[in-house]
Amino acid sequence: MLTSYSRREGWSNMNNYETLSYCGIFCGTCANYKKNMNCMGCRNEPSLIDDCPVRACAMNRGFLHCGECGDFPCVVLNDFYNDGNPLHLSAFHHMQDIIENGVDVWLKTQNDSLK
Repeated sequence: MLTSYSRREGWSNMNNYETLSYCGIFCGTCANYKKNMNCMGCRNEPSLIDDCPVRACAMNRGFLHCGECGDFPCVVLNDFYNDGNPLHLSAFHHMQDIIENGVDVWLKTQNDSLK
């Protein structure tokens, strides 16, 4: 179950953000998350904290996503976004949309595209 670990107020229902990764990947389009439920997303998978420096950093700083950080995009994110994986590059573009339009608008757009 999701709990708020944020230092900011207003995140009383973190379930609204379950499909948002810290880096900008939208979990709602992933077959493992959506269909098989083998993965619960980086907000719910406790073992990922040791495997993902992006997740650990965002959680330690109390951010909902990396776009809230004044260092965005940091060296870790630049390496991730430019590692040749198209999904990671799309996460960068997602994060730009999140910063520009807000996370709730972005999530609504993503969820609407699944219909």
